[in-house]
Amino acid sequence: MSETSNQKPNVPALRPLGLRANLQYFIWQGFVGVYNLLVTLYIIGLLLTNRIWAIGRDPKRKAFRAPRPERPLKVGIVSEYYYPHLGGLSGDVHFAAVEFSKMGYDVKLITSNVAEPHNLHFSPLGFEIIRVGRSIPIIANGSLAKVAFGFNLGRQIKRMMEREQFDVIHIHCPLTPVLPLLIQRYADCPIIGHIHTLLRSKPLYYKIFDKQLARIMNDFEGLVSVSDVAAKPFENWFQCGPFEVIPNGVPVDEFADPNCPKIPAFDDGKINLFFIGRMEPRNGISVLIDAFRILHRQEPNTRLILAGAGPLKAFYEDSIEEELKAHVHFIGPILEEKPQYFATADINVCPTTRVASLGVTLLESMASGKPTVCSDIAAFNETAEKGRDVLMADPDKPEEFAAQILKLIAEPTLGSMLAKRARLKMERSYSWASIIQRVDTYTRRVVPQLDRAKMPPLEGTV
Repeated sequence: MSETSNQKPNVPALRPLGLRANLQYFIWQGFVGVYNLLVTLYIIGLLLTNRIWAIGRDPKRKAFRAPRPERPLKVGIVSEYYYPHLGGLSGDVHFAAVEFSKMGYDVKLITSNVAEPHNLHFSPLGFEIIRVGRSIPIIANGSLAKVAFGFNLGRQIKRMMEREQFDVIHIHCPLTPVLPLLIQRYADCPIIGHIHTLLRSKPLYYKIFDKQLARIMNDFEGLVSVSDVAAKPFENWFQCGPFEVIPNGVPVDEFADPNCPKIPAFDDGKINLFFIGRMEPRNGISVLIDAFRILHRQEPNTRLILAGAGPLKAFYEDSIEEELKAHVHFIGPILEEKPQYFATADINVCPTTRVASLGVTLLESMASGKPTVCSDIAAFNETAEKGRDVLMADPDKPEEFAAQILKLIAEPTLGSMLAKRARLKMERSYSWASIIQRVDTYTRRVVPQLDRAKMPPLEGTV
């Protein structure tokens, strides 16, 4: 370890991007603009043909049929995102379906079709997957979003609603075109909306359709947000709520094995800094790379491992100078290997920008048993306590991230203490079983007629 690792690092001049990287980014921006315009025209046409403005105006939707006491409660979970698309929301709806199934409910996860061979329709964990339309990408809010594509999507959803006769539906990211909006348009049962996104300014289409979206947000029987900071804009813009704040969970059992094998290629005595997330500007990857440039000069025995896919992966790879390439590894998307990579890490880094609403990667990092340095932002402060279970840095200052990482390298006992406290917090308050129990309790409180279909938990059901 370098003798200077506990000192405030000197900040070198940051390397300007090369011509190739800048050209790639320029071409990508132009393509995204044209492509997004075409997808937007499709969205507008589909929503108009399905009379989306009827949401909140039809009193028949509130004339709910009574749940049938002779059958398990039938629960729908709606999301544009699901595996194999990797990301926080895919995991959220997956574990919600798993935990609702454990309660003995008849669970159907509703999403869109993806490329074969990934169109699974039945999960061995006890729930069915209903797929409508085809998933296509669109860039929105600084991230790669998904849209269900299909010119007869409305008819498919209407027939599905008539066939399934759900008792309650949980719609995740409800104002996201098009699947959540169409489900709400044709829903004939109570619906709970779940907000996952922090919006720092009001999007243009929110401004244009302000009255219609306010009516949509006030049409739900209940509203859940992953954090208070994510709920506030919707409450202010659309006078909806109140929101029940229930954070995302984390599969703590995945990180419970102290003997989890490490990744052999990176188990060589170097200090491994680990990032996991999509290769997008909102995840602060440029700041992380700049921070690594700073700290690697102070502590050469360090390595940066970045896991995740995304449209700008090649751009970030090309931004690494030749002399640093041997120490920075872009490993692509991971899922099953995730526990091994966390086991291999010495320090986790979550440099997310201020648009984060909570951050599943932060929860996973805190559950991993390894110390974490994360952004000092409002959403993360609702979960983590600075200096007690994580160290924090300004998301715009790579030198602060470098200093905090060097501090953990210099004081390993500090890292052990932070990691232990973070792990205990995740076990006590953020396990998926406890989070979905809170969702179920809230749902029954705002939709009391669901108690007619109350079913005892099925022991051993998975």
